[in-house]
Amino acid sequence: MKTKLTPKKFYTKLYKMLENVTPLEIDCGQLCDGACCTVTDEVTGMYLFPGERVMYNPMPSWGEIQDIDFTYDGGKSVDFFTCEGKCDRSLRPLSCRIFPLVPYAKRGDKLSIIMDIRGRGMCPLATAMKKEDLSPLFVERVTKAMQLCMLNRETREFIYSLSETIDEIEKMGEDFR
Repeated sequence: MKTKLTPKKFYTKLYKMLENVTPLEIDCGQLCDGACCTVTDEVTGMYLFPGERVMYNPMPSWGEIQDIDFTYDGGKSVDFFTCEGKCDRSLRPLSCRIFPLVPYAKRGDKLSIIMDIRGRGMCPLATAMKKEDLSPLFVERVTKAMQLCMLNRETREFIYSLSETIDEIEKMGEDFR
């Protein structure tokens, strides 16, 4: 009989799966001077998956969790992780580890892994490349990690809400074309 993983063990497992894989075979930060890790005047960061906050207790000196207006599953709050542009890579949030990919799923449909349209303003990979252009090992590991997330009700509901947000952003882009 399988026992349910605690959030700490669940995210530790996912972090390890994604620890040594990157979107390209080279350091993709060389293409954009590390744009995804650059601090700007605008508050930027990454959503934490449900329960992932446990990975930041105690909170590292280089990070902060903020409240935002994004909710899932009928009003549950999503934590927003910001940093100073430098981090302990072994403690990067799951969203950082999978970027520029993002899970996408509608209720009743199969999970897809897509390029994250929210990164188009900063990431050359999200702007000019397709998922198929990325490291196959990276895509495979992200896919496996997100499949595990879909097995958990909380993270599955989060992915559904995140997918709705992506749809809204995509529609706004169409409205401005």
